[in-house]
Amino acid sequence: MNIDLHIHSTASDGSLTPTQVVQEARQAGLSVISVADHDTTSGVAEALAGQDAHGVIVVPGVEISASHPSGEAHILGYWMDHNDSAFQAFLERPRSTRGPRIVEMCKCLRGLGLEVQAEEVFEEAGGKETVGRPHLAKVLLAKGYVKDMEEAFRSYLTKGAPAYVKRIKNSTAETIAAIHRFGGISVIAHPGLLKDPGLVDSLIQEGAMGIEVLCHEHDGAAVERYSEMADRNGLLKTGGSDYHGDMLEKSFRLGDLKVPYPFYLELKAAKARIQSPTRDR
Repeated sequence: MNIDLHIHSTASDGSLTPTQVVQEARQAGLSVISVADHDTTSGVAEALAGQDAHGVIVVPGVEISASHPSGEAHILGYWMDHNDSAFQAFLERPRSTRGPRIVEMCKCLRGLGLEVQAEEVFEEAGGKETVGRPHLAKVLLAKGYVKDMEEAFRSYLTKGAPAYVKRIKNSTAETIAAIHRFGGISVIAHPGLLKDPGLVDSLIQEGAMGIEVLCHEHDGAAVERYSEMADRNGLLKTGGSDYHGDMLEKSFRLGDLKVPYPFYLELKAAKARIQSPTRDR
C-alpha cells in the first residue's frame, strides 16, 4: 500500500479537481494521499468528501511558500485546523500577493514584446487567489511564445529571468510556528530543490518536524542523505510526488513514486501526540 502526501489540485495550480485527484489516486492504487495546494486549503473539504466513496484516506494539507534570508522554502503542513479563521488569515498574506505579482510579471513580458494580459492568466487560473507562474506559463504556451512549459520558466519566469518578480511571503519561522499553533505537523518540502543546502539545517532549527525524503526531484543519494538527516535529528520522513496533473508537463503519473505506508502511520502517530493547540488570537 503506497501513499502520496504532496498532490496539487485546481484549488491552486493542478489540472485535476480535488474529487478527480481522489479518483485518480484510487485508480493508481494509492491508499493515502494529501491534497496540499499552494497557500490555500480551499480544496481540502472536497477531497475529504470523496475519500469514503473511493476508499482513499485523505490527509488535510497545504504547501506554504515562505521566505528565509538564505532563500525561499516551501513548508508542508498536515492536519491543521484549516477551518480556523486565524489560520486562514495567516495564509492570506502569501495568497494575496499572487494576483499583484502576475500583474507585474505581465508588464515585464509586454516590455519584452510578449503581449500577455493579467486577465488572461487569471482566467486560466480560475481566479486571482489561486494564480501562479504555471498559469502564466500556460498562457505563454497557448500564444506560441514558447514551445513548452520548461522554456517558459527558463526564459522568462524563474528567478533571474527577465519577467521574474519576487513575491512577499511569511518567514519560514513564522510559517512553521503557525502550522504548529493550529495543531498541524510541519514538513520541509522537496529539500533537494533548495538553492542553499544549509537552509535545511536552518529549517530544522526553526522547528520543522519532518523532511520530505522521497520525491521525484531526489535521486538515490539524495534520498539516503535526507533519510539520514531525518534519523539524526529525530524527524518524521514523508514522501510525495508534487503532482500537478497535466499542468507542468511532467512525465510521471500519480502512483509512480513509491512512498511506503509506514510513513503515514508515523505521521499519524505524531499527530496523536500533539496536544490541543494554544492559539494566539
